[in-house]
Amino acid sequence: MKWFKYSALLVAVALLSACGGHDFEGVYESRAGSSNDVLNAFAEMAGADRIVIGDDYIESEGKRTRFDDIFERESAGKRYLVFKSGENEEVWTIVDDNTLMQGNDLVNIKLVRVE
Repeated sequence: MKWFKYSALLVAVALLSACGGHDFEGVYESRAGSSNDVLNAFAEMAGADRIVIGDDYIESEGKRTRFDDIFERESAGKRYLVFKSGENEEVWTIVDDNTLMQGNDLVNIKLVRVE
């Protein structure tokens, strides 16, 4: 009987872990940056904001924006976090498991996980 309970628990855990989601839920701090020194100085003056990424939402400054789906996509050897709402997609580059980037080398916003 114990064996059956443990087996059922393992099956339930496996099913729940396979149900969608993404590995980027958490609290992030935004940091603006640039490859250009002048633009970088202006970006640093902007300060940092805290952003919460949940399983289907982003929360910033008390405002929550819900998405139909948030998922990871790989394309041309790069990883992206995709925020899908209807037919629209917003795509952020995954720098590493704790850093996301929006923009390009000239002007970008990096989100660094702090919690």
